[in-house]
Amino acid sequence: MISHPFILLFYQITGKFNEFFSFFHKKISENNYELNEMADIVTENTFIDDQSKKEGIRYGRKSFSHSGCALAAVYNAMILLGLPTPLPEIVRYFEKHGASFFAAFGTAPQSALRFFRKQGIHTERTMNKKKFKELAERSDILIFTIMNNRKNIRSMVHTMCVECIHEKETGDGPQSHASPLSYPVRFLVHNSHGRAEKYDSYENMMASLGDGNNLAEGVYMLAIKQGRRTHLP
Repeated sequence: MISHPFILLFYQITGKFNEFFSFFHKKISENNYELNEMADIVTENTFIDDQSKKEGIRYGRKSFSHSGCALAAVYNAMILLGLPTPLPEIVRYFEKHGASFFAAFGTAPQSALRFFRKQGIHTERTMNKKKFKELAERSDILIFTIMNNRKNIRSMVHTMCVECIHEKETGDGPQSHASPLSYPVRFLVHNSHGRAEKYDSYENMMASLGDGNNLAEGVYMLAIKQGRRTHLP
C-alpha cells in the first residue's frame, strides 16, 4: 500500500512540473479556454454533482469528466462562499497551478490552498488522518481528497466539496442558544458517485465514500470557515 506522504509528494512534484513547462502548453490552455467558454452551460449557483456530464470541458490534455474532480470541488466551494466563479476561469487557473502532468493524473490536492489564498479566503489544512474528523466537525466547507480504495492504488484518488451542516438542535428539539460545539454535524458531499450525498456522521460518510465498504481513506483535507477572510493580496 502506497503511503499518503508519497501520494502528496507525487502530486506536489507533478503539479510544479506544469509551472516550469507551462510555456510549452500555453496555446493548449488558450484553446481550452475558448472551447470551455462555448461548452460551459453550468449556470450560476448550480453545483457540479456529476463531473461525467461535463465531457465538453477540456482540462489540460484531458477532459474535465476524466480529471476535473478537484476543480469541481473548488467550483462548488466558491458557490457556497457566495463567490461563484466561471468554470472556464477555474480550469485556466489550475492548468497553470496544479494540474498533474497537464491533468493526466488530475490535480495536486495542495494547489487549492493557493487558489483560496488568492481570493483572500482563510483555510486550514491537515494531512493527518487522525485529525480529519475533528477538523471536519468544526468547519463549514471541506475540499477533501481521498483514496477511493486504500487497498488498491489503481482506484486512484478523488477530491470532493463537502458541506458541513451544523444542526442547531438537541435531543429536545431546536435550540438556538446551544453551543456550536454541541450541534450535530451532518455532511453533504458533492460529486460523489455522480450525485450529492448526505450523511449523518463523519463515520458514515467515510464508510460510503469511494469504493464503499470502509475502503476509502482520507489523504488531504482543506477546511474553510465561512465569514473568515484574510486581507486580499
